Amino acid sequence: MTETFTRQWLPELEVRSAGDGRTVEGIAVPYGKPQVIDSRLTEQFARGAFSAQIRAAHRVPFFRDHFGRNGEMGGTLIGRAIELRDDAAGLFTRFRVSRTEKGDETLELIKDGALSELSIGFREGQNRKLPGGVVERRSATLTEVAIVMAGAYGEAATVTAVRSTATVDRRTQLDQIVATLPVLSADAEALTRASAHGGSNLKYGPGSPLWEYWTGPEGLARYATSPHPWTALRDALISEGVPTSMADGLATNIMQATPAGRALFAKHHGGHAA
Repeated sequence: MTETFTRQWLPELEVRSAGDGRTVEGIAVPYGKPQVIDSRLTEQFARGAFSAQIRAAHRVPFFRDHFGRNGEMGGTLIGRAIELRDDAAGLFTRFRVSRTEKGDETLELIKDGALSELSIGFREGQNRKLPGGVVERRSATLTEVAIVMAGAYGEAATVTAVRSTATVDRRTQLDQIVATLPVLSADAEALTRASAHGGSNLKYGPGSPLWEYWTGPEGLARYATSPHPWTALRDALISEGVPTSMADGLATNIMQATPAGRALFAKHHGGHAA
């Protein structure tokens, strides 16, 4: 039998009290982030590594911890995945936590900040060796996701919400967020259109190194802890040479490009994460 490995990441938790609040969502696996596992292995996961599981999210269990009290594989089952999808930052996951004693306890510990990290169990698939000796996991089988106390990857994964699964018109939510966005300048709109159509002006927009950095986990970590994340991001963009006329719209677009950014934007602009 192929060996099962575990990897853990530190999430940023946000709790929503609407409805029954039993859905946990966020980034379970960051993509393209090299991490030293031990003296012999530095690895990273490629985007699309878990494409097979994305097509059958309901088969991925959600655990409280990976190991039982006696060291056996498999912690306490508290729910299952209801959505998996590839995002620019990593593998976005949404889990439904069952109404059990351990499930209720886990949700309270997450809300209190006592449990703060995600961990995955996976089996190896196809790998390739990158320059510098990094092993890139091109494909792997996601066997489980767990909420745990200690992680290995630092601030690379982001649990963006614990929320209700009550019936919600997600298009209405998105419209509400869009209605709060700062108005893009003409320059910013032109930049976005040019980028979307493969134009040559990619210095700041989608596809540029600046865009990739600020939509990635390292860029997110630089502004996520600020009392005013959008302002911090905008000021950082200006300091990197983005024209003031473009900075407002670009900051908004960057935050809206990932689930973690959208959650931060909604939290600080009175909206709801889409």
